[in-house]
Amino acid sequence: MRRRSLLAAPFVQAVRAKRPNFLVLLTDQQTHNAWSGCGNSWLRTPAMDSIARRGTVFNNAVCPYPVCSPSRSSIFTGRMPHETGVMGNGGPIPAGMASMGELFRVAGYNTAYGGKWHLPKSFDGMTGFTKIIGGSALGKDMDAPLSNACSEWLRRSPEGPFLLVASFMNPHDICDWIRQHKGSREYPANAAMPPAPLNMAVDPNEPEAIQYHRTAGYDLMSQAVGIASDWRRDDVRLYLHDYYRMVEQVDGEIGKVLKALAETGQESNTVIVFASDHGEGMGGHRWAQKASFYEESLRVPLFVAGPGVPAGVNGNLTTLADIVPTMCALAGIAAPPDMRGVNICALFDRPFVTSELRYETAGREGRMLRTKSHKYVRFNSGARPEQLFDLDIDPGETFNLASRGGTLLEAHRGLMNRWLSDTGDGFKRN
Repeated sequence: MRRRSLLAAPFVQAVRAKRPNFLVLLTDQQTHNAWSGCGNSWLRTPAMDSIARRGTVFNNAVCPYPVCSPSRSSIFTGRMPHETGVMGNGGPIPAGMASMGELFRVAGYNTAYGGKWHLPKSFDGMTGFTKIIGGSALGKDMDAPLSNACSEWLRRSPEGPFLLVASFMNPHDICDWIRQHKGSREYPANAAMPPAPLNMAVDPNEPEAIQYHRTAGYDLMSQAVGIASDWRRDDVRLYLHDYYRMVEQVDGEIGKVLKALAETGQESNTVIVFASDHGEGMGGHRWAQKASFYEESLRVPLFVAGPGVPAGVNGNLTTLADIVPTMCALAGIAAPPDMRGVNICALFDRPFVTSELRYETAGREGRMLRTKSHKYVRFNSGARPEQLFDLDIDPGETFNLASRGGTLLEAHRGLMNRWLSDTGDGFKRN
């Protein structure tokens, strides 16, 4: 069955006469507090801050999978990675599963895409969007051409309501930076560097699956954690300093696109969605890059601004799978009923959000369930497969309560088991 056939009348309803445009701005590997508007004085991000001031900041947003392609499959479908089948980098969204571009194009939107796709990298199989520019491996090479292409597209005054996705690479260049900074160095100007995190210590009783990722070196992400394990505190401080410079660089490119939007008179009728596909380890638990359920890799910035969106901070639990259903609601498009995300611009208060992860093979998978106060993690193999953290009193996740057992652990096990059953997730202990 062709995808288009699944996107007919039942998914599209009548919309108001002047429908809003949509500008989706994505960064890659930006942790939740790597922007100056949240009080982080170690960087300046005027473009991101301007979006946050105009709209709603969802400050409890998590990614559905802390690795690029699986998370992006959720961003564009509103489904969980185990449903999209994208459980590692490079897999495509399956034919027959409704996606953002298709839903909006069928509803009459002029849909365009620029930058990183990674579902797969080649853009093969991308439906619902016209590609205006592709990506490359490094943000330093890709992000400026992307902002220029998107700005030019906006200045051509696209016909009809539009949906433009600008998917930037940075601060993902930190991956390449890490590989260039093995070992320790002396840093005489370290007073200008951010402090090392307070939670650098590694729990010797981490789940065996996490320890495998730390030491096996089976891919570039695993190798990065191994490199970071040898860093001293000042090495971590330099890493944080240079990571923030990459965030500032991509903020500058985002600012160019926002300027074009304003100069063409389209800002007042455009909903802007800003997010990142996953976070970065930030040296907490001596972790670098992504592929971790720890807060630094799991949590991401998520802002929505524009007509019909109030300004302020929303502390409800949100996930990147909420982006498509929220956009559909703002556009007057009926979202497919099997989406796991919700409209976060309406009143809602969900009890938990979830995330998924795989270390090399399906025999070493994990699931995470986060409430407002606690985080529960379970792996399907290895010794010590569970983690439970009280995020209110232990935000750095330094004390694993799972070893104590008890009713709190049982309650979180029950929540996860029901979620697995409700979503058809076959995850289970090997």
